[in-house]
Amino acid sequence: MQLPQTLRSVRRWTQTLLQNPYFWGGLGGLLLLGFTAYVLVDAVIMPSYTRHGVSVRVPDVEDRPFEKAKALVQRRDLAVMRQVGRFNPNVPQGTVVDQNPPASADVKPGRRVYLTVNSGTAPMVSIPDLNGISVREAKNRASSLGLQVDSVRPDSIPSPYPNTITRQKPEPGDSLKKGGAIDLWYSTGLGQDTVRVPNVAGRPVKGAQRLLLRHNLRFVVVNPRSSGSTTGPTSMTDTSSATTTDSSETKRFVRRQGRAPRTKVRAGTEIRLFTTTDSTEVPRPAPLSRDSPDVAPPTTQDSSRLLD
Repeated sequence: MQLPQTLRSVRRWTQTLLQNPYFWGGLGGLLLLGFTAYVLVDAVIMPSYTRHGVSVRVPDVEDRPFEKAKALVQRRDLAVMRQVGRFNPNVPQGTVVDQNPPASADVKPGRRVYLTVNSGTAPMVSIPDLNGISVREAKNRASSLGLQVDSVRPDSIPSPYPNTITRQKPEPGDSLKKGGAIDLWYSTGLGQDTVRVPNVAGRPVKGAQRLLLRHNLRFVVVNPRSSGSTTGPTSMTDTSSATTTDSSETKRFVRRQGRAPRTKVRAGTEIRLFTTTDSTEVPRPAPLSRDSPDVAPPTTQDSSRLLD
């Protein structure tokens, strides 16, 4: 009985509201106010904020000095953001090498234009060890590091591995500016001359190496803890064995050699040098006069510089 009474009350209130002229006047005012605000934002505020219909063409500033490029961009009511790029030896330092957005692009005023400039400083490159690889591969490795090969010449000292790199300048591990040049020497194979292996047992490693080079022989240094291991075919010197001690840092001696003294071999043959740091383990070195072969092999300035 009470629910119908409530419904009748709501109906009467609704009819009274709809018949009230002030209600319709207020509702119309709100609708007018909302429409006016929409028109104001859409036609005035937003176009002013976004500069609708206004655009600026980005100038072409590549290959220009940064300061001149910056001034040219800012005259177009655009902002400038500088970025340092990679070194390019063909472009002066501080020159714009790239821009974003690109030239002739239409953008809004105030847009940032990113200008990449040449750093002007060539990064340093660690020289890789190219010994023992083919000439082609050596050139490819050098090129991949941004290095140039200045010259490739046959080595004056023969080697048992034809067309492989026997030495290089700068030496492996040295640093060179990117874009720098290196010199390479390659093997033409074993020589035709026959030489006798000198007796280098008991000598310091460096002295033994020089003596072998004077006889047009190559060497492979084998560390004490890896004497049974095989070394790469390209080793004129091999310091890649188990120990990290290098003959240039610690005085080492030849404990024994892979070829017996006075054995006849072809020029360029590799002689293994088994080394030790204990001088009491090595025999007394033979006098140099007994190491001379029957026919003295030719000596070259190149071979004397290999171990300098």
